[in-house]
Amino acid sequence: MPSSMRIGIGARVVAFLFICLILGSVVGAWAIGRYHKVSHEISNDMARRSSDLAEALKTQIIRNAYMTLSAMSGFERVQGKNPTDCTDVASFFLINTTGYINVGSVLPDGTVYCAAQAAVIGINIKDQDWIKSALVTGLFTMGGIQESRVVDSHVVTFGLPLKDSKGNITQILGLTADVDYIAQVLAFPHLPKGTSLTVIDQHGNVLVSNSASQRKPGDSIATWEVAKRAMKADEPFVMNWEGNDGLDRVFAVTSSRVSDAAVPGASRTDIRAFSIILGIPAQSIASSIMGPVQSAGIAIGFVFLLILAGIYFFVTRTLVQPIKEIQSMAERLTFGDLTARVVGKSRTSEVRSLADAFNIMAATLAKREDDIRTSNVRFQRIFETEPAGVTLLDHELKVIDINQAGLDILGADNVDQIRGQTMPTLVIDEDFEKFRQHLHAVRDGKTDSVSFQIVNLKGKRRWQKMQSATIKFADDTPPGYISIVRDTTDEVATEAQLVQAQKMESIGRLTGGVAHDFNNLITIVMGNAEILIEALEERPKLKKLATMIEAAAQRSVELTHRMLAFARRQVLHPTQLDTNVLLNRMVDMMGHLLGEDIRVRIETSDGLWSIAADPAQMESAILNLAINARDAMPKGGSLTIETKNVTLDEDYAALNPEATSGDYVQIAVSDSGTGMSPDVLHRVFDPFFTTKEVGKGSGLGLSMVYGFVKQSSGHIKIYSEIGQGTSIRIYLPKVDSGSATATTENEVPIENTRGSETILVTEDAESVRDYVTQQLESLGYTVLEASDAEEALSILERKSNIDLLFTDVVLPGGINGRQLAEIALNKYPTLKVLYTTGYTENAVVHHGKLDVGVELLSKPYRREELARHIRIVLDKP
Repeated sequence: MPSSMRIGIGARVVAFLFICLILGSVVGAWAIGRYHKVSHEISNDMARRSSDLAEALKTQIIRNAYMTLSAMSGFERVQGKNPTDCTDVASFFLINTTGYINVGSVLPDGTVYCAAQAAVIGINIKDQDWIKSALVTGLFTMGGIQESRVVDSHVVTFGLPLKDSKGNITQILGLTADVDYIAQVLAFPHLPKGTSLTVIDQHGNVLVSNSASQRKPGDSIATWEVAKRAMKADEPFVMNWEGNDGLDRVFAVTSSRVSDAAVPGASRTDIRAFSIILGIPAQSIASSIMGPVQSAGIAIGFVFLLILAGIYFFVTRTLVQPIKEIQSMAERLTFGDLTARVVGKSRTSEVRSLADAFNIMAATLAKREDDIRTSNVRFQRIFETEPAGVTLLDHELKVIDINQAGLDILGADNVDQIRGQTMPTLVIDEDFEKFRQHLHAVRDGKTDSVSFQIVNLKGKRRWQKMQSATIKFADDTPPGYISIVRDTTDEVATEAQLVQAQKMESIGRLTGGVAHDFNNLITIVMGNAEILIEALEERPKLKKLATMIEAAAQRSVELTHRMLAFARRQVLHPTQLDTNVLLNRMVDMMGHLLGEDIRVRIETSDGLWSIAADPAQMESAILNLAINARDAMPKGGSLTIETKNVTLDEDYAALNPEATSGDYVQIAVSDSGTGMSPDVLHRVFDPFFTTKEVGKGSGLGLSMVYGFVKQSSGHIKIYSEIGQGTSIRIYLPKVDSGSATATTENEVPIENTRGSETILVTEDAESVRDYVTQQLESLGYTVLEASDAEEALSILERKSNIDLLFTDVVLPGGINGRQLAEIALNKYPTLKVLYTTGYTENAVVHHGKLDVGVELLSKPYRREELARHIRIVLDKP
């Protein structure tokens, strides 16, 4: 083509001049014909280049739409079932892209699920062709032209189906483009005058047109031969045909088929979008070229010799060289040099128009390339700032690329540290089979998710939740994989702590509920056992049986107390304690209890803060820990008890949700025993859980310690390893001096417990009421009985000489013991009140502590305890 152009426009011009002189008009006509042929070749060449450019622009428009929808599909907030999250992501993409008026998602039934333009959310658009096509093909699609529901304009919509792991379509992402945006992208300024531009959808409907096309958006031109070929074409083509205005035109036409450059993998399908039809008027180009030639011919006729060199120079400088320059720049542009421009200024207006058109075409391509680069940068930033870890892997599961969140999860400092490694090498052995099944599912083309644990590059064990899918990076390479990972270590830990707390609370409620009725029964058993023991003094065999009954009842009482301690429902009598003094007082007792094979070492800190705790329960807790330590050292060992002041900060409290930051006294009990496995350590505070042989332990020792510490507003932590021993640390809150004071009661000798006062006994359990009445009457008291508060109030109305109200706290009928006492005291201010209960979560005990000024006798109680408490209350001023 270049040599032909030089012959026709260079040397042949000179030959034409000479021939014109000899042959006259015949030769002139022949030359004109030749130039018409040249103009036709130029027209076709321009058309081919224009069709290539138009195909590139069409591909770019579709690619931008596909990349936007594909990027949006990767967001978990879009894949979830939260319309608000989905709308937020849609709004983000609408703001960060140009030319689109709406972005959103449609459910398979046609309902708009979410959209950046909220006005369309909830409407049903199942009748739109892009929805139908997406549901039938399951592929990226483009709809035909339609009137917008959001703006007063024509639009087209691109759709991308989202599928679940089974391949079912769950959503169809939609991206609506204004046809004016397509018109702006496809602007071809400085094309030959009269060039028509028509863009049609896959159905032959006009999307974009200019004045020369004499069409308007929405017109159907499906029967026009050029349009018919465009709708079926798989490649761009050039054809000569008559335009809508009746003029012969050279039409540069793109295919309607979507290429792999626009949508990866499109070559394996038949996705149709739109076609661009440029109609270049052949006559216009011929006229623009023939004008200078005809002028030159007339000039040659008059002054051949003078202007021969001038014409040759003129043609060469104004036509041949500019076209060669355009050709050279076109070749540079073809090989990817987007800076190629035609810079010459000495040229005719027609060639200048052609050069300007080329420059605009090159600038447009450069702008599109810059837009692609900007888009890539934008998506790269999204990739890097995505809070979830995103990892790209090749077909061998080796890491190709990973974002910063993924590096943090894997414990890597940079991409090079992890690139080329395989993910399975980090998965722990216990979860490897589950992870392998996940890989098989993904390799089968499914989108699959799995939770598993890894040991990251820093040696830390972390929980991960991964969602993976196959991804095609290039047509000529095996498929790779993309994985989106969230670190769920904190969530798993929090869930485990919540389950443990709920389990402890449930056990506590059950224990407290059982204790009420059980203590009533034990009160009767213990009381009657005492009576039987005294009555059978002269019958040793029967007395021994009665003694066994009493011992069993007492053992039941101890178990109940331990269960209530674990449930944090025992009655505490906190006093201000110096823990060092309490421990030093217990040294000898622990020495005798633990035996000679156990070395006991007490290490106390000077200036230890005071704590508020029940001394008896505190001693019991330490003894329980010491006994557990002894059992863990069957061949002897050492037991160390340490005290010190500690401050638990906010970081510690964040890692240990059961703890509250503040100042504490720490009591650490450590042994050199066998230690505990993680499974045992996980259940160590569960009631009735024990690793001892049957009959060797109740499993309530550590449970009681746990309940006591929690009821005392403290915190307990256990550390243990097999073969390394165990350390249990109790943290009890510091109190200011004088904030907790001890209350002591004078011991009343049993022989001084008799009396003659009148006592009103209010108890709903008949057997307990009969027992109490019998015991009090045997001590000389006058006893009145009531089964509920209403009966008791009736007796108080009739009797004004009652000295003591002895009432159960839990009563039937809607009025409890505390309310009964308040009503009675309003009428008789000098009346003495003694409460009894087998269940501490009630009206007189709050948070495990007895209300100020309240006298309470806890069930079950012995006869002597009943006699002494009655006497103590009656004797108080």
